[in-house]
Amino acid sequence: MVWDTYKSSSIKESTREKRGKGIRRKVAGKNKIPSNWPDFLRDSVNKQELFTFLSSKIELMECSEGKQIFTTAGTTVIARGTHHRMESCDHEEADTRMLLHLQDALAKGSTTCLVRTVDTDVIVIIIGKFHALLANYPAADIWIAFGTGKHFKYIHINDICNDLGRDKSVALPFFHCFTGCDTTSAFYGKGKKSAWEAWKAYPKVNEAFLHMASHPYSPITIDTNCFRLLERFTVILYDKVSNLEFVNEARRELFCQKNKTMETIPPTQNALLQHCKRVVYQAGIWTTSDLAQQQAPTPERHGWTMDSETKSWLPVWTTLPMSSKACSELVKCGCKSAKGCGARCSCKKAHWKCTELCSCYCDK
Repeated sequence: MVWDTYKSSSIKESTREKRGKGIRRKVAGKNKIPSNWPDFLRDSVNKQELFTFLSSKIELMECSEGKQIFTTAGTTVIARGTHHRMESCDHEEADTRMLLHLQDALAKGSTTCLVRTVDTDVIVIIIGKFHALLANYPAADIWIAFGTGKHFKYIHINDICNDLGRDKSVALPFFHCFTGCDTTSAFYGKGKKSAWEAWKAYPKVNEAFLHMASHPYSPITIDTNCFRLLERFTVILYDKVSNLEFVNEARRELFCQKNKTMETIPPTQNALLQHCKRVVYQAGIWTTSDLAQQQAPTPERHGWTMDSETKSWLPVWTTLPMSSKACSELVKCGCKSAKGCGARCSCKKAHWKCTELCSCYCDK
């Protein structure tokens, strides 16, 4: 049983805060289970106390012969029914920590393994690492028990990875991050199916996916080959028949010639670069999930900035100035009064200074 850990001032903690504040309830053995379970789980302190409580109870359990139980407790792992000990771990997400437990089970001789989860990210992470696991443990037969209720299903990872092939399996975590996950934005109106079709239409982008998968946290700039491939992939995502290489050119064409709205055209090149930096960071966490000590770098140079007031991480959407400031010199008013601009002045309404283009008598 694997629990999340909660680190202050982390990206995951910042994303949890956006979901709203829950109701604080003290967790103790004699206390009643909260009637509003979702609100209870929105509070990180509640979950920390709950996971600590459950781990302490599991530690006191007696295991029947042949059974072993492992549960995480912060950075350590509590084991029952065995003298085997797992090493300390600095992972924040249970999603990545599950892979370490799967890897440990295979190393101890297990062959058929079943992972229980309701999180798609876990499936993606395991698919990304499947061929590395298979190279060390050729008999590995991995299953996922996924979903709840009528949506519950068993997923055979071996079959999926055989169908995808090695390269696409390894590239899948980066693709999943690039097209939107908990800590990275999705492209407006472009879901996973649209992105998958774009991947099939432009398989060359796999070079970027694979490079980033094998070089975690690699710096990415507008001049790198990886970014050029991702930029072309983004153009294809919005217009499959386009021959353009750059998103800024695609934006101009889709807006001016194909009458697309601002919401349905690609992001600017600068905004896409910031997105790619956040993707590189999250994908780096997932692709190093087989290491007990990930030692992830600070998010500061990966498309995130620390808010000085809330002490939480905020995404850097773009480093370009706002268009209203950058283009203010192109705005003009037609005020004619010798006294200067009045309340109806378009410049004054927009809080801009009049320029040489204006017809007014204001100081320029």
